[in-house]
Amino acid sequence: MKKSLLFLASALAVVVLTACGSASENISASDTKSGIFLIVSDRDGDSEIFVMNADGSKDQQLTDNDVLDFDPAWSPTGKEIVFSSDRDGDSEIFVMNADGSKKQQLTDNDVRDFDPAWSPDGKQILFVQGNETSFRIHLMEADGSRENLISAEDSQTYSDDGPAWSPDGEEIAFFSDRDGDPEIFVMNVDGSGVRQLTDNDVADLYPAWSPDGEEIAFFSDRDGDSEIFVVNVDGSGVRQLTDNDVADLYPTWSPDGEEIAFFGKFEEDLRMHRIDRNGSGLVMLEYFDLWFDWKNDPAIAN
Repeated sequence: MKKSLLFLASALAVVVLTACGSASENISASDTKSGIFLIVSDRDGDSEIFVMNADGSKDQQLTDNDVLDFDPAWSPTGKEIVFSSDRDGDSEIFVMNADGSKKQQLTDNDVRDFDPAWSPDGKQILFVQGNETSFRIHLMEADGSRENLISAEDSQTYSDDGPAWSPDGEEIAFFSDRDGDPEIFVMNVDGSGVRQLTDNDVADLYPAWSPDGEEIAFFSDRDGDSEIFVVNVDGSGVRQLTDNDVADLYPTWSPDGEEIAFFGKFEEDLRMHRIDRNGSGLVMLEYFDLWFDWKNDPAIAN
């Protein structure tokens, strides 16, 4: 399962998740939180990056080409966006201004670079690099310099993926199949002090650190299909937030940490859902694009 979700899982989620679904209450756009979403959409025939108000209004397209642009993430200042793109023939890491201007390529090699994550202080960027057999977490300066491998040595056969910064910038959550199946781990920024948070015989994937640094959300198929879970940063107190007979995936925290958004499917369409941190208030949002990051900025003007 892990290998099928690695690399292009984000960009190709519409295809990967065609068998997934989620049952929830439909709501009006006015019920959503404030802020701006970074989203990925294939509305023009290939994967492109947009920004959109949290109420679903006034979207703006930031990339426009015939290749895949995916995995966008805001810089801490909100002035720049890091993203993945295969515009040079394989997936590389790029950065652009928040209005889509001044695109700059940060990585350039013959392997796949994807899943970038900006450090809380804006000085560094985590990303995943690898090929069809294994993936590793790398760290570089925000200008693309001083790239370093920080997770498992290349001689190992397992993969590390899905890096997520702690809010204080001192630790990194990730998932790895180093114990035989994908589990959630945490390590120091230099790759030391690896500790395992989950331990079972199913897949626990794509951790997302809460803004207060106290919990990590992830999705897991431990109940037979993918559901959203939360665990304390010490590995205790695992809580299941969603419970249905379909798949819920890729959790993202709201800027205030009170809610978690995730992917689901309604009938034949992918939809965004959100749920309160305590597992109550599950709602389905009335738009279909894949959204990847959320910042608490003023709305895009009409």
